[in-house]
Amino acid sequence: MSTQSDSPKSFLAGEAIAAFLRVKANGRTVYLADATDYGIGVSQIGVAISVYVPVRLDSHGGSSKMTASGAVLAGRKVYAAASGKIAATGTLLIGTALDAASGNGSVIEVLPHLGLKQSSSSSSSSSSSSSSSSLSSSSESSSSSSSSSSSS
Repeated sequence: MSTQSDSPKSFLAGEAIAAFLRVKANGRTVYLADATDYGIGVSQIGVAISVYVPVRLDSHGGSSKMTASGAVLAGRKVYAAASGKIAATGTLLIGTALDAASGNGSVIEVLPHLGLKQSSSSSSSSSSSSSSSSLSSSSESSSSSSSSSSSS
């Protein structure tokens, strides 16, 4: 049976997870997200393996507390880091730091950048080809309508 729930949502911890770390899901089990994972949200408490952990889902909106792996300046972009943390540099943009982090283990407020997970380099090429398809379709439909009006 399918359910729908608000954030936070509880998931089974596939490993020990501390509070305010980014997590990724494998079914209904969560693990720490790495520097190559966007993840689904942020753990709200620390738990041992095989215990349910509440996760504030990224799709919920609003800001979220996250744990930094090093110093981060307030107002700057933050990126995915190893072990569920965020960093001042990286390849996967997670959000914007609303607070400064003094170093590893600092918990700060972050405004996640929703929509980043859906974008990819292939989407720009597919959008340009779909826009040319749209242009072809609209020119075909305008020529059909002009030919149908001229035949009346």
